[in-house]
Amino acid sequence: MILPSSLIGLIIAEFSNLRYLSSKGFQHLDSLEHLQIRDCPNLASFPEAGLPSSLLQLRITACPLLKKQCMSNKGQDWSKIAHIPRVEVDGKFVFCPYEDE
Repeated sequence: MILPSSLIGLIIAEFSNLRYLSSKGFQHLDSLEHLQIRDCPNLASFPEAGLPSSLLQLRITACPLLKKQCMSNKGQDWSKIAHIPRVEVDGKFVFCPYEDE
């Protein structure tokens, strides 16, 4: 299934058997600004090609394997999300340019 390129927000939630995200699903999402991933306990990584450069906010909740991969400057997938201005994991900002938020 190909999502429309004009999509600006996407929530991926409650997929207990989801293990990875395909690059094909994200390659045409040039307008995607907000991505939320929650309750996907077996999701272990982002697409090899990374996430769209248009992303402004990424929220990850209740995804323990992905959380480990997204640790600032140490996680295996950090380089795939470091370009995103606001990254929140389990309610805490991993990266946010605004200190008071």
